[in-house]
Amino acid sequence: MMTSENPFTKAQGPARRRAQSLAMGVALALCAGAANSGAASAQSLTDDGSRLLIANAAQPYPADAVGPARSAIARQDPAPGVNAGQTLPKLDPVQTAALYYYAKERQIDRVEAEIARLQALHPGFMPPQDLYVTADNIVPDETSLWAMFTADDFTGIDAEIIRRRAADPSWAPTADFQSKLARKKQRVRMKELTEAEDWFGLIDLSANIDPASESDVDLVWMSIDALSAAGDRTALAAALRGLLMRQGEARLPDEHLVVTLQKALRDFPASEIERLAATLWPQAGGAYLPAAVRLDLARKQIAEFNAEKEARPVTSETLRLLATEARTSRKPEDLSLLGWHELKAKRPKSAAEWFDIAMQVAPDPENAKGMYLSLARQDLDKEAYAFAVKHLPDLSDDPVFLMNVLSPRFGKPGAGQINEAAVLAYSTAIMETSAADHAEILGWYAYNSRQFDAAEAWFRQSYGWEASADRLKGLALTFLRRDKKRDYATLKRDFAQIYPDIWPEIHSAPAPSARSAASVKAPARGVKASYVKHFNAKNHAACLREIDRLGAAGRKPSVVVIRGWCELGLKRFGDARLSFEAAMAGKGKVRADAVYGAGLSLLGARLTDEAEALVTAWPLSAARDRELKAEIYYQRARSAFDHQQFDRVLRALDARAQLIAEPRDLTQMRAWAYYHSGQPERAKAVFRQLNMVIRDTGAIAAMGLIDSREGR
Repeated sequence: MMTSENPFTKAQGPARRRAQSLAMGVALALCAGAANSGAASAQSLTDDGSRLLIANAAQPYPADAVGPARSAIARQDPAPGVNAGQTLPKLDPVQTAALYYYAKERQIDRVEAEIARLQALHPGFMPPQDLYVTADNIVPDETSLWAMFTADDFTGIDAEIIRRRAADPSWAPTADFQSKLARKKQRVRMKELTEAEDWFGLIDLSANIDPASESDVDLVWMSIDALSAAGDRTALAAALRGLLMRQGEARLPDEHLVVTLQKALRDFPASEIERLAATLWPQAGGAYLPAAVRLDLARKQIAEFNAEKEARPVTSETLRLLATEARTSRKPEDLSLLGWHELKAKRPKSAAEWFDIAMQVAPDPENAKGMYLSLARQDLDKEAYAFAVKHLPDLSDDPVFLMNVLSPRFGKPGAGQINEAAVLAYSTAIMETSAADHAEILGWYAYNSRQFDAAEAWFRQSYGWEASADRLKGLALTFLRRDKKRDYATLKRDFAQIYPDIWPEIHSAPAPSARSAASVKAPARGVKASYVKHFNAKNHAACLREIDRLGAAGRKPSVVVIRGWCELGLKRFGDARLSFEAAMAGKGKVRADAVYGAGLSLLGARLTDEAEALVTAWPLSAARDRELKAEIYYQRARSAFDHQQFDRVLRALDARAQLIAEPRDLTQMRAWAYYHSGQPERAKAVFRQLNMVIRDTGAIAAMGLIDSREGR
C-alpha cells in the first residue's frame, strides 16, 4: 500500500532548500556575532496572573518618526551644569553612529531625539556645529545595500558587507540597516516556514518576538498560527494575551483585535473569548462588540453546543443573530451549523428547512446526512428513503451511515421496492467496512428473492468476517436450494458439533417464494475502503474521520498505519508517531511501513536521537534505511552548524555523503565548516569547485574573503 516516498521531506523540501541557501549567506557573517532571546509561558488565555517572559530586542530608534524640517543645532543649549569652557566628552564613533546617520538622512526629529538621548547619557555632550556636513562625509553610502535589501538578496548583502570589511576593517553598516536587515530576514524566513507548514521551525524562529510590544503584528499572528498547530496552549495563551492586552497608545487597532480574537476562537472556548472581548470593548456595559466578533462568537457557541454532550444551551439572541446572517449570506457553513443545532434541539422540521437551503447552495455529505435525519426524525420514512436514494453519492462518503440508512429496507421485504442503485451502494459500503452484520442482511435479502448464487456469496463473506450460527444456516440453505448436496454434506459434517441446533430447522424450512426484487450481485473484490480512497486523494482529514467511524475495526494495524500516514500528512508528528508505534504490532509490510513512518514522524518533530535509535533497533529496506539515515545526518549537521561545532558538521556530512549525493547547499555548509575549523585551503577548494559548475556569487565572495583574511 505504501511506497518509499517520504511525504515529510517531499513536503518540506523547497522551503528547506531556501532556508539552507539563506543560512549559507548568514554563514558569511558569522564573525559578526549573533543574538539570542528567551521564551514565553502563560497559564491560560485570561489568567491575569500570567506574565510574559519573552525578551524583545531593543529598538531605540524607530524608523517611522520623521519630524518637521527645522535646525537641530541652532536650538541646542548648553547642558545644565556645564560651563562654556569646560571640556566636552568625546564619544566613540559607534555611540554617535545613529546621530550621524539620521543627520545624513535629514530626519530632523530623530536628530533632536538622538541628541537629547546622548546628552542624558553623557552630560556636556554637544554635536559639532557642522553636523550635517560632517554626517555627509562620514556616513557610508549604503545605496547598493538598500537596493539588494529591496530585492531580498540576502546572500548578496552578506557578500557585499564582507567585501567592504575586507577593504576597511573599521567599516560597518549603520545600526539602522543592520536592525532592518535582521527584521526582514526573519519576516521572509517566517513566511517560508508558514507556507511549508513547518510549525516547529516557525516556533523556534519566532522565539525572540514579544507579542506585548512587537510592532509588526503579522509576525505575531504567524507565531500564533504555529503554536495553535503545534498544540502549545500555554505559549499560545501568552501570545494572544500579549496582543490583546496592550494598553493606551500601544493598543491594537480594532481590525487587528478582531483578527486576533478570531484566531483565539480556534483553540479557546467561546465563553472565555466573550469575557475577553467585553474588556476590549466595554462600551454600554460590555454589550457592544464589533459585528465580526459577535458573529464568530455565535458560530463558536453553536458549534460547541452541536459537538458537546453537556453543552450550555445557545441563547435565542445568538441563534437569531446567526440565522439573520445565514439567510442573507447563505454561507454553507452557517446553514449547516444551524441545521445541526436544530436537530440536536429536537426540532427536526426547522432543521430540515436549514438543510434544504444548504443542499441547494452546497450539497455535500454532512448536509445530506443532516437532511436525511431531519426527515427520518419526523417519521417521514418514504421521503427520507427517497432523499437517500437521490443523494447516494453524497451519503456514500460515510459508508457506516449509509448502511444504517438502507438496511431497514433490506430487512423488511414489505417496506417497498428497493432501487438497484441502492443495492449497489449498500453492497459497496459493506465491502468497504467489512461489516459482517450487513453482509448477512444482504445475503438473506438475496435468498428470500431466490437469488441463490448471490446469497451463497454473501453468506460466505459474512461468515468469513465473523462466524455465527445464522450465517452458516443461510449458507447451508443456499446449498440445498442450489442442489449442492455434496457441499451441504461437507458443511454439516464439519459444523454439526459446533452448531447442533440449526440442522433440524434447515431441513424443515420451506423454500422462499418468488417475488419482485432488485438484482443482487456477488461481493465485489478489490473494493477500496473509503478511508483508503481519501488517503490516496491526499484528503487526510477525511481519511481520519472515516477511520474514526470504523470503531474497533479502525484499531487493526493495517488501518492504524493508514491513520499514521494521514496524521503525518497533516504534520501532526506526535499523533503520527503514536499511530505508527501501535501499527508496529502488525506483520510483514504493515510493520515495515509502520517503522518507516515512525522514523519520519520522529524526524519531523526533530527528535533526531530517537529516530536514530529506531533505525538501529528495527529492520528497514535498504532504500528506506538510507533515506532516514541521510535525514538524520542532515539534522545533525544543521544543528552542529548552528551551534558552531564545525568538526561535528564535517563528521555528519561525511557520513551522509557515504549514503547519498551531496547537494550544493550542503556542500556550501561543508566549505564554511572547513573554513571555521581552520582549513582555509580546503574551504577554497570546495568553493572553487562549486563555482566551476555554475557561476556562484556566494562562492566567489567567500574565496575573496578567505584570501583577504589570509593576507593575499
